[in-house]
Amino acid sequence: MARVRVAIAVIENQEGQVLIAQRKNNVHQAGMWEFPGGKLELNETPHIALARELEEELAINSIESVPLIDVSFDYPDLEVQLHVRVVECYSGEPIGHESQTIKWVDKKHLADYPFPEANKAILTSIALGREYAIINSSDISDVLLQLQNVASQNIKLVQIRAKELLAQQSNRFFAQINKECALLGVKYLVNSGGIMCPESSAGVHLTSNELMRLKNKPTVNGYVAASCHNIEELKQAEKLDLDFVVLSPVKETASHPDAELLGWQHFERLVAQINIPVFALGGIKKSDLNQSIIVGSQGISGIRLFK
Repeated sequence: MARVRVAIAVIENQEGQVLIAQRKNNVHQAGMWEFPGGKLELNETPHIALARELEEELAINSIESVPLIDVSFDYPDLEVQLHVRVVECYSGEPIGHESQTIKWVDKKHLADYPFPEANKAILTSIALGREYAIINSSDISDVLLQLQNVASQNIKLVQIRAKELLAQQSNRFFAQINKECALLGVKYLVNSGGIMCPESSAGVHLTSNELMRLKNKPTVNGYVAASCHNIEELKQAEKLDLDFVVLSPVKETASHPDAELLGWQHFERLVAQINIPVFALGGIKKSDLNQSIIVGSQGISGIRLFK
């Protein structure tokens, strides 16, 4: 069965809402909701195909779009490769130009709508954002200060590596973090190398060693992520249906000067083999964000990156 290539648009308005459309009764997965887009024609790039489809479907002109995630998915009757792009600039006002129902929806409410199964990773990717900060501290005053700094940069996702936290300190530590993150609108994951918090507002970030030992995805309140360094670990994360991963080291780092570096080309080859969001980690600078997006990553991550 030939794999059908499809270009998909994530279009956001000034209120931060995302445009979705309902599939008509005479098509595959009828009645479900989807993001606008359509099949690539012969010799079309995803960018060109998307511009054509949006003009046909919504009567808008896509001026600029950037990659978000590529997803390959096999239904019993259809194999698809979804090239998802964020439309950052367009002209015109979207309408259901093909008599389809369209709707602007807040990101936090997208999960309330029935989407085809292949869209699961897309929904996660939209919710994650492009930056994943890492706070490497067990000192509550320091962590709270860094959380405020991260929030001031409009970063909404954080990993807390509190590996030196003592068990008797954990309840007070996480109570303060839960309160601060709620005030700041930040979600956090606790690194599994430290003491776990069952009431974490976001979830757990697995070390690569723990990732490879697991048989099932941990049950937590929010995201489950992992640190990966090679294709075996990436495939294990995908097998466990994790929400996202970080892949490192892309570039030379002060903390691991002797580590074997991936480089952007190998990073891109690895990311292309899995269907979950991947953040680039290791020697990353803020100026690397565009490069990371070009090679297929969700975005960038680091300890020193957002200080």
